[in-house]
Formats: sequence, C-alpha cells, structure tokens
Amino acid sequence: MRTIATAFLLALVFVGSAQAQELTVGITGYKPFGIGDLDGKMPVSAELRFTFPESGRIAMEPFVTIGKQERFGNKGFYGFQIRQRLNQSVRNQVFITYGVGGDYARDGLGIPIAGFFGVGLKRQLLTHLAVRPEVQLVTFHVVPIGARVVVGLSVF
Repeated sequence: MRTIATAFLLALVFVGSAQAQELTVGITGYKPFGIGDLDGKMPVSAELRFTFPESGRIAMEPFVTIGKQERFGNKGFYGFQIRQRLNQSVRNQVFITYGVGGDYARDGLGIPIAGFFGVGLKRQLLTHLAVRPEVQLVTFHVVPIGARVVVGLSVF
C-alpha cells in the first residue's frame, strides 16, 4: 500500500506545481513480447493521469497505474509523457505520446528506464467529457518489450 501511495504522490507533485486542465481515469492492460528477462507481467490496472497544457498542441502528463497481483502484491507503471496533438479538430483529436516511466511493486519503485511511444484519439462526448483510447509501445532503452493499451474517460 505504501508503494501505491508513493507512486500516487509522485503524480500529485505535478498537481501542486500547476493547475490541472484535464483528469483522466482509465483501464490499462500490458502485454509483454516475451523477451527473456524483460518478460514482466502486469495485471489489468486502473490508471490516473493529469494533463497540463503547455500550448495548443503540447501537453505534459504524469500518470500512475494501480493494479493488484496476488503473488507480488500491488504492481503497476508510473511515468511522465508528452501528448502532441496532430490535428486541429475539437471533437476528435488525434495525438501521439512519448515519455519515460518505470514500474513499481511491493518492494519499491523501479528506476524510470522504460520508454513509451504511442498514438491515440480523444473523442469529445459531452461539453467537458471525452473518451480517450490509446496504444503505446513500451521499450527498455531502445528495445521494444511490450505494448500498453489504455481506455479512459477525461474530464476537462
């Protein structure tokens, strides 16, 4: 439980430094590619993400996933990514993401050595509510080790 609190506080540090313009709560799944020692399993997890716009096209996003795995206790990802819009549409925003992160488990935080590169869509449903599916390639240094799928609801 302490590990989840630590990872969550890492994400909240960014909230104190600026006013969040968007909050996303979602479900995430991770599928490893089966590369030797890098074949880490992750449970289906809840994800919490804050979005801080830097310009009309660029936003910074700290995130943390919160999952539970019986044998290892709580386990998940934490990280920081940049979201870059590719189009100017208000209702259907296509974007790419890139960033760094790490994993955590009951024994503590891993150092942030994983890279995340992805593509997604933010589809506005109501005035201040959007659905946000995305898929990301997860790398260890430059070696692709898995894929992450995230589907969330954003309030903005």
